[in-house]
Amino acid sequence: DGKEYIIYNKDTPTPWSNVITNKNFGTIVTNNGCGYTYAYNSGEFKITSWTNDIVSNDKSEGFKFNDSLFDPEKCTHGFGYSILESETKELKHKVTEFVAVEDNVKIYLMKLKNKTKDDYNTNVEFWINPVFGNFEEKTSRHILSEFMGQDNYLKLRNVYHNSYNNVNVFMSASEKINSAICDKMLVKSITINTSLKPGEEKSLAFVLGCSLSDEENLKLMKKYTDIKTSEKELMNVKEYWNIKVSTPDNSFNTVMNGWYLYQTLSSRIMAKAGFYQISGAFGYRDQLQDAMNISMVEPEYTREQILNNASHQFVEGDVLHWWLEKNRFGLRSKYKDDYLWLVYATCNYINTTGDYKILDEKVPYVIGEALSEKENERGIIFSYSEEKVTLLEHCLKSIDISMNSLGIHKIPLMGGGDWNDGMNKVGIEGKGESVWLGFFLYSVIDLFVNIMKKYNKSFKVDKYETFNSKLKDNLNRNTWDGEYYLRAFFDNGDSLGSKNNKECKIDLISQSFSILSNVIPKDRVSKVINSVEEELVDNNNDIVKLLTPAFAKSTNNPGYIMNYPKGIRENGGQYTHAVSWYLMALIKEGYYNKAYEYYQMINPINRTIELKDVDKYKVEPYVIAADIYSADKYIGRGGWTWYTGSAGWFYKVGIEDILGIKVRDKKLVIDPNIPDDWKEFKVSYKYYDSTYNIHVKRKNKKELLLDGKKQSDNCIDLVDDNKTHSVEVYL
Repeated sequence: DGKEYIIYNKDTPTPWSNVITNKNFGTIVTNNGCGYTYAYNSGEFKITSWTNDIVSNDKSEGFKFNDSLFDPEKCTHGFGYSILESETKELKHKVTEFVAVEDNVKIYLMKLKNKTKDDYNTNVEFWINPVFGNFEEKTSRHILSEFMGQDNYLKLRNVYHNSYNNVNVFMSASEKINSAICDKMLVKSITINTSLKPGEEKSLAFVLGCSLSDEENLKLMKKYTDIKTSEKELMNVKEYWNIKVSTPDNSFNTVMNGWYLYQTLSSRIMAKAGFYQISGAFGYRDQLQDAMNISMVEPEYTREQILNNASHQFVEGDVLHWWLEKNRFGLRSKYKDDYLWLVYATCNYINTTGDYKILDEKVPYVIGEALSEKENERGIIFSYSEEKVTLLEHCLKSIDISMNSLGIHKIPLMGGGDWNDGMNKVGIEGKGESVWLGFFLYSVIDLFVNIMKKYNKSFKVDKYETFNSKLKDNLNRNTWDGEYYLRAFFDNGDSLGSKNNKECKIDLISQSFSILSNVIPKDRVSKVINSVEEELVDNNNDIVKLLTPAFAKSTNNPGYIMNYPKGIRENGGQYTHAVSWYLMALIKEGYYNKAYEYYQMINPINRTIELKDVDKYKVEPYVIAADIYSADKYIGRGGWTWYTGSAGWFYKVGIEDILGIKVRDKKLVIDPNIPDDWKEFKVSYKYYDSTYNIHVKRKNKKELLLDGKKQSDNCIDLVDDNKTHSVEVYL
């Protein structure tokens, strides 16, 4: 039913992983039993060691049976759990690994079956390679171990950690622990002995967890070493991730019925980690986009994240590019787009929820050392101001700093960079300008003005509307390259993303946002789309490039993007995040079939239908990849998976732009942009404790019925009445 991906051949081209987490505790599990576990922060407090080695199976935790390492042959990845299985001549092993919905525990539900005709005795050793910090090289000698035999657990601590020295980690089991290894620096373990009768199957539970006290640890151990309780918790985990979409396209259903949303929530929002990168940090623009894109299903989280981000703005208007909350460390930078995402996300959230009161919420500023004129970024220790101002004031500051930071072409300065971090030297001297940022600023101001007209009719919007009118004129007059728009201007005034360039003749995001922002005149739309189709869409290899040709020898250095080989990641590969914006632009202009074709072209399930496709793509067939290579030797190969903002954007595009299911100010709006060959589709949308079962059909009439009653518009008022409602839509 699309909820599990089963891997029978363990020799996958790269490790195929699962990111399993709750708000404070998580784990990464690969099909070969590798990965790691963390608590509180995925980068700062690793419980077991992490490696992103795609060649060797470098395990950091696992099991041994009679001193033989458990090496899974079959793996099943599901929403919130992974099942690892193997067989020997004597035993069948099945280990289900998952994290509790709320508590700081990882549970290993184990089933052992005796295949022999005799009684079989085995010792089961549960071992970990402990870290309790950033890196085992720094922390291993500081870990204190104590076997608490009377209470049946191994207690572990790192009392020298600056931020997490009060955390007690424990290892326990559902049966009596017979022995424990405490004195070895790089391994800690507990071992139980068990006996199975001929043909008998036995269930065991092992638990790895932590808390801030011995009392809490004992409480958690007692709870989860009870096998029935852990089995019930596994059912809770499965129920937590339940989402339903039904369309004529099964591969579309599969990614929309959980995988993209699960990827966004588990990897991006909760863990802030994936197999290829362990971050643990809040990225200013990243977290806002992720939170914004799930506001239909998790509006409370979106609200919380917006206010959290606002409190990491300096009084001068700039923000922390990223930060770690526990040790109050972050990056102050001169990126020019970060703070605008606060306004963009706030406006989108209000449009979805109708929660204008969020603008009145008060949060502090962040305080930290300023950058010198010659510095573009620096890691700093920060604190918070006693003064608190409204979210509206934070948003106004973000817009005003952008409006007062224009270059010679009267479009926004690029500063230390914009959305494409790799272009961090285009405007490093303070003169370079970003064309994309101009379109984005126009969009932000337009959204903001419309919100303010509803929020406060006495609010003066004239200066913003006047500014946007001039910005629109400057963008169309100064950045049009004949068939499409430029990407930027270097500090010396040279164009970037022009037909006159030898490298980066065209860049995707400028073209997409010229349409999404409504800046582009109607007579230029087809030219822009034709240019993208001719230059950036590679139908032979099923990719949409971010830019082309790739950077290699550019006289004007755009930044660290040139450090990537040609056709890898941002440097001329497909950067999937940006493709979502192009799909939105296509749909906005009525290219529904083309948009859906590209959406499904990128869908990892469709990229891995046959073995030859798997060998080419290499990465997981169930989560979206941040990038796909266009380099000749590696064309079509997937790059970075799981920890990518493209998951949230593709979820949003699928639900809101293709299926046309939107929530606007507590109303359910249904305005599909589906491909021509679809006759119908269904969506079950949960609004708090109420369910709306939506059935859309093609007919020669336009009509919407709520519980059999005809409605006057293409929307209905959402009511949380704990009931199930029927919504029929005829196109």
